[in-house]
Amino acid sequence: MTQKIEESPTRRIWSIAGPSILASLSGATVGIVDIWAIGHLPDQAPLAGLAVGSFLIITLYMLFSFLYMSTVGLVAQSLGAKRSREMVEVVLRSTVLAVAFGIVIVLLSPLIVWASVSIWAPSQAAAEQARDYLTIRLLAMPAIFATMVVLGLLIGIQKARLALYLELLLNGLNVILTLGFVIGLGWQAAGAALGSLVAEWTAALLGCVFVVRLLRSKRILAVLRDSSFWVFQSFRVQLTINGFFLARTLCIQLVFAVLSVSGARLGDSVLAANHVLLQMAFVTSLGLVGMSSATQALVGEAKGAADLRKFHYWARMTGIWSGVVGLAFTSTYWIAGHWIIAAFTDVEVVRAAAQQQLLLIALWPVLAFASYQMDGIFIGATGAKQMLISASVSAVVFYISQAVLAPLYGNTGLWIAFIIFFLSRAVMLFAFYPALSRRVDGSLA
Repeated sequence: MTQKIEESPTRRIWSIAGPSILASLSGATVGIVDIWAIGHLPDQAPLAGLAVGSFLIITLYMLFSFLYMSTVGLVAQSLGAKRSREMVEVVLRSTVLAVAFGIVIVLLSPLIVWASVSIWAPSQAAAEQARDYLTIRLLAMPAIFATMVVLGLLIGIQKARLALYLELLLNGLNVILTLGFVIGLGWQAAGAALGSLVAEWTAALLGCVFVVRLLRSKRILAVLRDSSFWVFQSFRVQLTINGFFLARTLCIQLVFAVLSVSGARLGDSVLAANHVLLQMAFVTSLGLVGMSSATQALVGEAKGAADLRKFHYWARMTGIWSGVVGLAFTSTYWIAGHWIIAAFTDVEVVRAAAQQQLLLIALWPVLAFASYQMDGIFIGATGAKQMLISASVSAVVFYISQAVLAPLYGNTGLWIAFIIFFLSRAVMLFAFYPALSRRVDGSLA
């Protein structure tokens, strides 16, 4: 049901953003627990194998996050337009695509495992651990992708608390099983993978229960029995949107890859320092993405309702709160950044290299929040093409900036280029905003 914007807008925003931020932070603990559990084994090979395997899984997760983005935008628009049948079709199409993509990855898993180990080329012992980890973990990809769709539905219909419960189950079960399998049974990297596998399939099954309860089994069966639903043409819109989102994510991942590689060329201490700083940026992004979830849901609903006033209103209100979140992180890093860096590493040369960039990493949240906010608006309004254009052009801007600034200022130049990338994306999406808002009064397409 659509609520009036006059009824406690701040409470409505945080009813979505609050659980979304908590869910994101709970997910971050899983990787930490995996590293802690395996890092306390007597041999370093399991930890090296985990590094290879988890990097691939995270990369696949990021690349296929378009399943979440397209679902949340289209579901929110269906909610605003009060088209329940359309919402069911969107979720079912996304689920079909998610399961299909997941099955393809499972079928290709022997090739994927071989390629990953060959590219990273770790020691023989670490390679064996990586193979064990990936062989088990890739079996969860259909479940991981299906859960993305469920989360997109829950955020799109503004049931963020249910999304939080689902994430807490997934991450809590993952932690318990990983500790049991790795520490208790000594199953090394395979134990961490098995814990994740069981948790991810459990979450996916619970997510299916949520979908059936929310969308009603009769409506779901009616859509599935309709032969027109299975025609390729009916999938075309979502496939097109997903294609733009995928390409956009590739551009962003390329920026992070160039930052890491360029930092490595400046020496091991800079490489390690940048890893610490990127962890701080990652935690910040969790908060900003959580706020972006509220933007996606509320802006998408307004677009579906063809209500331009609400569209601008929610874009503005969530933008204010996104700025507050960014300022909170900037203040935290400004005040406590030295202690945070010290908590990450005891190596003095790495600490010194990281602290040289502390001012920039402290300024980054308040300068980058607009990029995340505009992403939320364009995801909610399914402005995928504009997101791709802004990401690709900004990636070129980043590449040129770091090529010019890094030789002059070293690692400081890299981080300035990184900030420029986010500012460029925000400026470009803001320039696209008037055209996007003109589409609000049109159809749902």
